[in-house]
Amino acid sequence: MLTIELMDAAVKIATGMLISGLFFLWYLRRHQALDGAASESLRRRRELFESVAANVGKVHHVYQQYLALATEFTRYGVHWPKSRRDELARVGNELVEVFHALTEAESTLLLLGEKRLERSLRIYGAKIVSLRRQVYAEKQQLTGDEIHLIDDVKKEIAQLKESFFDALSVRYMPKKVAA
Repeated sequence: MLTIELMDAAVKIATGMLISGLFFLWYLRRHQALDGAASESLRRRRELFESVAANVGKVHHVYQQYLALATEFTRYGVHWPKSRRDELARVGNELVEVFHALTEAESTLLLLGEKRLERSLRIYGAKIVSLRRQVYAEKQQLTGDEIHLIDDVKKEIAQLKESFFDALSVRYMPKKVAA
């Protein structure tokens, strides 16, 4: 009788251990699947942030070309060669065309729920548009006040770009989970 009770107890203990082990395996697999999904989500989010940065980089590259020509124009005014005016017009048109990338970046940020980043990017783009409206190839000359205003706008654009990328990099880095 004692052996039957011992065997019964051993079967119950073994069954309990087996059920506990299976439950633990199920828990681990579920936890790993959730971690994998979270990891995939974070990876995809980072890829989208990278595409935003690439699009802003495209716009900024063309803006820098435009800025170099605009700065040259402010120095020479009416004495500026026609070939350089034509180049300013070409780069100005290219700047308009590349703004599609900026709109795409804004849309991606809204998709990610990053309204503040989108708003700062929109302000950055508006300042570039403002500069383009002040300096264009058909304009014959700039006044001293216009030149100072352009210098101020250039500084603002540089600050806006820097603050945008600072905020973007904060959102790009994954948050540390407290242990």
